[in-house]
Amino acid sequence: MSFVLCVGEALIDFVGQSHVRDIGASESFHRAAGGAVANVAVGMARLAGEAHFAGALSRDAFGRYLLRTLAWENVNVDGVRTVDAPTTLAFVARGEDGERDFLFVRNPGADSLLEAADIDMHKLARARIVHFGGVLLSSEPARSACFAAAASARRARVLVSFDPNVRAALWQSREEMKRITLAGCANATLVKLSEDDLVELEIDPSNVGALFNESTRVVIVTRGARGAAFFTSAGDQGDAPALPIEPVDTTGAGDAAMSAILWRLAHRHCELSRDVLAEAIRYANAAGGLASMREGAIPSLPTAEQVEAVLPRLPHPS
Repeated sequence: MSFVLCVGEALIDFVGQSHVRDIGASESFHRAAGGAVANVAVGMARLAGEAHFAGALSRDAFGRYLLRTLAWENVNVDGVRTVDAPTTLAFVARGEDGERDFLFVRNPGADSLLEAADIDMHKLARARIVHFGGVLLSSEPARSACFAAAASARRARVLVSFDPNVRAALWQSREEMKRITLAGCANATLVKLSEDDLVELEIDPSNVGALFNESTRVVIVTRGARGAAFFTSAGDQGDAPALPIEPVDTTGAGDAAMSAILWRLAHRHCELSRDVLAEAIRYANAAGGLASMREGAIPSLPTAEQVEAVLPRLPHPS
């Protein structure tokens, strides 16, 4: 299987006490490696896929920790650039019913300093899939680097995947957030959004077809306890139920789902038929459900064996 290149951020999560919705009210935090795109790379590697990470990491202690974590998880880090800016910190609160709140310390963070010149475009052209996310679109020069990577991948006929992962706190305004994030969607072959992302982007859940254009062919919507659905520009669609579980922590569940989708597509040579997409969202529901049963993002990402073990509990998509 060819590799999946993940272009994006790695940062430090400081996760507050469970069931404390207000970040300022949490009396303790624990450190964890995070960043949606880094999580997806690790998720791919956990599923025995070949994942490469391209991003900017700080030379500070946190940056060194992130680099060690990615390498320990068998993610290829040849595409990492080290910079002098401090590592971005994300303080995360988790309320009683699973809702989360974020406070970012990033002015600027190392992740946001990724430049187009840092990405090996020749290597990118050999990838099976290039994946990027919405966090780096919130500032320059990383925004231009992501768009350059997506454009280069499309020219090389490489499938481009995008997860908006909307974090309003990172943006100057909601108008800017919506405009640039939708441009990210328009630059991808496949877009995976959560229902929260749809709300933030003011997209009617019954009209996700508005995201289709000459580049975007597939939209996948994750729906938490209601599973996931896919839609194609050709008119195909399907949905699959979630894994029946009692969630402990949904942090990282969306990234686990994203990594499972990419893993299945990479194994199926990026075929975007109805059957392949139906299989992909079934795997996504299994992986996302398993991730929700443990605290943390990277610690909760499942292995291929764990996903296969719970698949019999999930019916095939309708």
